Parts: sequence; C-alpha cells; structure tokens
Amino acid sequence: MTPEVATRATVGGVTALTVRDATADDLPAVAAIYTHYVVRTTMTFNTQVRTPREWMERFEMEIREGPYHLLVAELDGVVRGYVESQRFRPKPAYARSLELSIYVDPEATGTGAGGALYGELFRRLEGTTYHRAYSIIALPNDDSLRFHERWGFVHRGTLTEAGYKFGRYLDVAYYERAL
Repeated sequence: MTPEVATRATVGGVTALTVRDATADDLPAVAAIYTHYVVRTTMTFNTQVRTPREWMERFEMEIREGPYHLLVAELDGVVRGYVESQRFRPKPAYARSLELSIYVDPEATGTGAGGALYGELFRRLEGTTYHRAYSIIALPNDDSLRFHERWGFVHRGTLTEAGYKFGRYLDVAYYERAL
C-alpha cells in the first residue's frame, strides 16, 4: 500500500485534522484507543486486550502486506481515532465484502474525526472490487447507529443476546452499505 496523506482541515493556517495511512509507529496509540473500548464498554465484544505482538502481526499481514486499510485521524499531531477494513467472513465467496471498525478516542468525540475517517476510507474504496461494507454494532449504541445511517448504512438485522459481556447479554445489529 502506498502511504498517502488523505484529508487535512486547517484552522487559522494550522493543520488541525489529518487522516492518513497508519504506520507501525501508530499502533500503540491505536491500541490505546481500542483498549479503552475493550475494558470499559460493550461497544466491542472483545473481552481481552490485544497484545502489541498481535497488533503488529495483524498490521504486517493484513495492512502492510494485505489488501486492507488502517487509517488514523490525527488532531494537532496526536492520533485520536482509526478505521480499519478487514475480511467480512473467511469463505472465498465473501472476498468482495468488507467489515469496517471505527473507533475515536473518547476525548475526541464530536471533533469530526470519525466522519473524516469514513470519508477518506470510502474515497479509497471507490472503483475497487469491493462491493459491500458491513458494520456490526453492539447494542445499545444509538450514537453509532445514527453515525452509520448518516454514511448510508442500512440496518439488515439484529441478533438478540448474541454476546455476553460485563454480566449481561447484548444484541448486535448488522448494517450494510453498497460501495
């Protein structure tokens, strides 16, 4: 993948928001953002934090050497969010479908980082062989549902009590977007 600076917003001549390809150096910041959601929320069904080695192996195999994206949003030079595309399902017939995951540092919600990340990712996916994008959203999460609907995702179904975290069963909604 060719590194590319994607999106910049300027305020008073100073760059405030940048979306770009992640590098290996960004993985600790990406991991810190994701770890918050793993240990403090039900927004991901992961219950164990990924190790630095797991992050690096995933980055090397699926991003650097593979067909998927990992973009980061920087606010004033600090990574405050990321979006990743990944295989939707392992069977070959799903090869033209992607699952997307997007996370923004809780201190950076409402800054436009999430929208900038999706905007750049969808720009990059235009004209590729990918046909559909899926977002699997743990419920309840009204903010994420509204965000995805603004980006053209359509609710395709809900699995009830599909996950169990923090002592309770949780539903998960499947959202789809044509590419």
